[in-house]
Amino acid sequence: MDEHARVVLVGIGGIGGCLLPQLARLMAYSKGLPKRLVLVDGDNFESGNAERQQFSQCDLLQNKAESWAARIARDFPMLELSAKSEYLKPGNARSFVLDGDVVILCVDNHASRLAVQERASQLPTIWLVSGGNDYSDGNIQIFAKRNGRVLAPPLAQFHPEIAQPRDKRPDELGCDEEVKSSPQLLTANFMAASLMLNAVYALSSGLIGYHEVYFDTVQNIARPIRRIKQK
Repeated sequence: MDEHARVVLVGIGGIGGCLLPQLARLMAYSKGLPKRLVLVDGDNFESGNAERQQFSQCDLLQNKAESWAARIARDFPMLELSAKSEYLKPGNARSFVLDGDVVILCVDNHASRLAVQERASQLPTIWLVSGGNDYSDGNIQIFAKRNGRVLAPPLAQFHPEIAQPRDKRPDELGCDEEVKSSPQLLTANFMAASLMLNAVYALSSGLIGYHEVYFDTVQNIARPIRRIKQK
């Protein structure tokens, strides 16, 4: 991982909102980690998410990426912040995800994961950490390439639900379509965020020894899996 690269956080909802403050702190005060942070989210804060997302009354109906960028820039002035108030999709993925980027993917649908994975697979060097959860359990995944060499497998390789998603990206939903979201548990969001932060640190240190982690907050367990052998 190049310290001059960018970290691109896609999705700042339940998991992304838990992860972002600590990710920014890690980036700001750790040697060797990038200092450029790009926040991507086309959604606005909504009062119905207050039980698991951090925002004030002043943030209501404000874009998440722009609002969070202002907060992080104030708390961590040593970071270079930029906000993209759009959903990441195939049409803008080429300009949002660049060679050498560290992409932190905190979206809640497989169609968006596939769009990011397809763009990441085109690049010689990319570090991608993706996380998601149902109510009380979930998983994180790592996809990594360096100079064209695959170090960790693509997200869809062992997950047909990502390879052939049945859901839609937020940008694909029509005005008369409602976003069908399952109930989310704050502790599951935090556990996913913590495991993703662990993965970013491990990747930056060259210490990564797994490619996926399954977790269950009720059982309080996290099970790492190694998908391919390192040569």
